[in-house]
Amino acid sequence: MKPNKLSKPRTIRVLAASVLTATLLAFPAGVYAQTAISAVGTAATERIGAPSLSSKEVKAFADMYFAKPQVSEKLAGALVVIVKDDKVLLNTGYGYADLESKKKIDPDRTLFRMASITKSVTATAIMQLVENGKIDLKRDIAAYMPDVKIANKTGKPVTVEHLLTHTTGFDFTDINSVPPHIIQKGEISLADFIRVNAPAVVRTPGEVYRYDNLASSMQGYIVQKVSGEPFEDYVEKHIFTPLKMEHAAFRMDNDVLADLAMGYNVDQHPIKPYPNVPTIAPEGGMFASGTDMANFITAHLNKGRFGSSRIMKEETAKLMHQTHYDAAGIPLTSYGFESFFHSSHNGQTVIGKGGDLEGYHSWLWLLPDRNVGGLIVVNSDASASIRDEFFAAFMDHFYPKKQEQEKDFPLNQEQLQKFEGTYRSLRIPVAVTQVTAGQGELLVMDALGEHKLKPVGPLRFVDENGTPAAFKEDENGEVAYIYYTAMDSMSEKLTKPAAYTDVPEDNPYAKDIYFVRSLQAFGDEGESTFRPDEPITRAEFVSVISRLTGMKPTETASPFKDMLGHPLAGHVQNVAGLGAVTGTPSQNFEPDRAILRQEAAAIIWRTAHNALGLTAVPAKLSTKPAGWADEAVQFMVGNGVHGPEVTKDASGAADYRPTDKLLRKEAAAIYTKLIQQVFGL
Repeated sequence: MKPNKLSKPRTIRVLAASVLTATLLAFPAGVYAQTAISAVGTAATERIGAPSLSSKEVKAFADMYFAKPQVSEKLAGALVVIVKDDKVLLNTGYGYADLESKKKIDPDRTLFRMASITKSVTATAIMQLVENGKIDLKRDIAAYMPDVKIANKTGKPVTVEHLLTHTTGFDFTDINSVPPHIIQKGEISLADFIRVNAPAVVRTPGEVYRYDNLASSMQGYIVQKVSGEPFEDYVEKHIFTPLKMEHAAFRMDNDVLADLAMGYNVDQHPIKPYPNVPTIAPEGGMFASGTDMANFITAHLNKGRFGSSRIMKEETAKLMHQTHYDAAGIPLTSYGFESFFHSSHNGQTVIGKGGDLEGYHSWLWLLPDRNVGGLIVVNSDASASIRDEFFAAFMDHFYPKKQEQEKDFPLNQEQLQKFEGTYRSLRIPVAVTQVTAGQGELLVMDALGEHKLKPVGPLRFVDENGTPAAFKEDENGEVAYIYYTAMDSMSEKLTKPAAYTDVPEDNPYAKDIYFVRSLQAFGDEGESTFRPDEPITRAEFVSVISRLTGMKPTETASPFKDMLGHPLAGHVQNVAGLGAVTGTPSQNFEPDRAILRQEAAAIIWRTAHNALGLTAVPAKLSTKPAGWADEAVQFMVGNGVHGPEVTKDASGAADYRPTDKLLRKEAAAIYTKLIQQVFGL
């Protein structure tokens, strides 16, 4: 079977997790500085009487965990693997591979989408070629893929190491769509995918961390170019075969589909199997069983050795596992692995790799000092949080928490004030963090609520839950970035935006307009006027959502006939992929017509519900909107997602003026208030 339809963009769905919950991207990020961990050591921190890591104890622990009602109620299925030394202590499934048929998970044959865990396999292939002298980690990637033209005016080349550490400085790092002309016989080649999505370098390579899917795609392409073999053939020959990963695959053919665990959405409804983009996807397209992954974990725990086979030298594996990028001493990335879920590390050295696709959420971890590793994969969006909750429970059970605390590093009011400001995620611009100076601490507002950060170093803080934050200065010594609860990216400190000549500071919408300008939401950088009292078009209004997600405008063909060739077509299609916009019965979108207020409400409501998981809010309305917009308008009024143009009468009923044209200033207010509601700013 060769799928001939592209999957709809998934970046916005991933956004939901980073904005609202501790799933997908916004993992618990309690981090201990690497120096503090090494100074204390690990053996002395264990609780007396902690259970030994044995097959019997691990199975008893996992059985008890998945029997909990709060776990079983949101579970479709889960694959769990635990390895120590050369022994697989646990390789089993809980729940079902298919809910309807009650098909059990076979750890030897049932396949799961490993999502971004694939990156660890791709990085392993890169390091094999480094070991063989065919790739230089410090060399410009242009030397390995000269057919890919990358615009770069920073004066510093992007190296292979930058690809491995998510520090490329690329403008767009999440690409899920391609122009129709490169799809040949239902397939998208890796070469074509890389060439049409050639990025621009907008930040100095190596400067800041931003999760980078495109960088891993490029790694796969470099493996292909340097080895002279198709990427999937190279991996099959040099990784899958020696590790006896007999069912692991990159191509979604009939054999894979026959064994693939069904994926489910948040409502536990099945998700139709969707193809990878590109067809062979080095950044997230691997399918594998529990046995396959147990063998891969074993090879990494044993520094490249699996039985009588060796996929890399010991020194190469050690280099791969070392921290190669950190934030104020907080380890973030090695080569192909990450250092996340720090609050669950309990004084141990942990590297791992998480993965997220629609219906599948995974976490692979290694404790190199203990020669222990594990994997959990769930096949439902409803149970995405299980993967980090299970890991935390595993660590607390077998490696209980240490008592040592980092020492205070007092900073006075003036020293704290330099950290103040609004920070915007480099990956997802709508993810905003507000920092203000308190008395001896920083006060922070973000998607996970209010926090108080106590200084424990010049640029490092820790909150009341032990979760750390790190700041990074620019070349002038000014605080420029924060790394805190959102693991997928550092966030940049926003500067005061340039003033519009037609928006004075006393304009009642000025704060809202300048807030969205600081987020570059309207795409009008360099413009001197905002035209606040003009109506906003349907395409203009929708394009703001696309920009706030940080997605590259898609080149996928639009289903709307009148969007062909429109300058905002890519942005509109991004939001259409979410199901937030619909067209007319004649399959038009009417992009240049002024949007009505109730139409805008419907789009915001669909986005908030579908992408962010927000629920309906009842409100009293003095003017009834159209039936299809009633719930949406109530949501807007009930949450205060509007500007001062909405007034209430003596009875408390709000006049949303649903059939009026929406003005640009009112659109700015809507987006500002929505962001403030989500982030509590």
